[in-house]
Amino acid sequence: MDLTTRQQAQVSKAQGPQKAALRKMYEQQNSGAQGRRAKRQQHKPNPNQKPQPKRQPRPAARVPRALTWAFDGFDKRHMPVDEVTAPYTTTSFLGTMEFGSSHEMDQVIVVCPRSTGNQESHVGPLTDYIAMRYDASEPVDASIPVLEDLRSPVINEPARHATTHKHFSVRGRLHNLSVRLSCTGTNAGLVPPGSVYIGTVPMIETGSVSLPAAEALTIKRAWAEDSIAVGYIRPISAASLQQKPAVVHAAVAEHVAYKSWNDFIVPPATTALGSLSFRTTLEPIVLYIPKVGAEGTVVNYRLEVGQQWCTRHPFDIMMRSTQKQHKATEPSLWQSAISSVKDVGEHLLSRGAGIAADVASARISQALAGGA
Repeated sequence: MDLTTRQQAQVSKAQGPQKAALRKMYEQQNSGAQGRRAKRQQHKPNPNQKPQPKRQPRPAARVPRALTWAFDGFDKRHMPVDEVTAPYTTTSFLGTMEFGSSHEMDQVIVVCPRSTGNQESHVGPLTDYIAMRYDASEPVDASIPVLEDLRSPVINEPARHATTHKHFSVRGRLHNLSVRLSCTGTNAGLVPPGSVYIGTVPMIETGSVSLPAAEALTIKRAWAEDSIAVGYIRPISAASLQQKPAVVHAAVAEHVAYKSWNDFIVPPATTALGSLSFRTTLEPIVLYIPKVGAEGTVVNYRLEVGQQWCTRHPFDIMMRSTQKQHKATEPSLWQSAISSVKDVGEHLLSRGAGIAADVASARISQALAGGA
């Protein structure tokens, strides 16, 4: 690399080994300076060249919106079915059932609409009974006793007549049905013992005209054990339910029945409520509460039932004025909503049992810290 005149003069003044070192330093400086000039020249804009448009960033992939709200009985939003129908009113209700476990009795709760008609025909007027709690050791027959029942306010819960049916002109269909189960504590120590099996099943039968009745099966066998065996209902520990409630949404079981409209009827006091047929519109939500603990042990639970009803009122002018025409939902969106509920239902019950030990450990640690 050639040196400048000034650099050569400085090198000639140097003595001995300094002369070679100074020449080498100047050559390195000149080499770096030449490279920087070449780089600047390379990036110098060409005035004859058209400016290139800036590259736009690629948009992020759209995440599909969750559609579980479409079948969430606690959500007041309404997704109409995929067909155009006559005008109707939508109303949301919330019912609550509080109960305790038993040390000597298994219990079963079935949450679904019920009919007075024969279950094989899948027709007949609807009742306003939405949930019932049973002794699981009772046989399935025409007169199953009921420990507790929950009615929907859809027809204002009228009193039952002693011997005759009460008929109503309101026509309706249950659009959404959900439950929220939580544990409110126990009288047997710090951490509530036991578990609850919960989930949805495609269909269960009751009454005298059914296979369980013909084979003298108990409620536990017909409605709980068979569903547990195939994974429809799964256990969630009471400890985890105390930490975080479990929420289950019912999906459509049979589309024709689901879209059908029915009158309402209230059965007389002489009717055995346990014999009312389960409707096949939405999948029944089943809870199985096994007996747990020593004598006197009680684990307390709260079951909230969210419902959204579609109704038509031919003689109530005020309610009739709330009816409106609903635009049909696109069939693909409707099917996606149903699939979304099924996916969430399967995911929900995989999370409960696994955190029981962590919950128990956390509560014990909190108690020890508080007592220190």
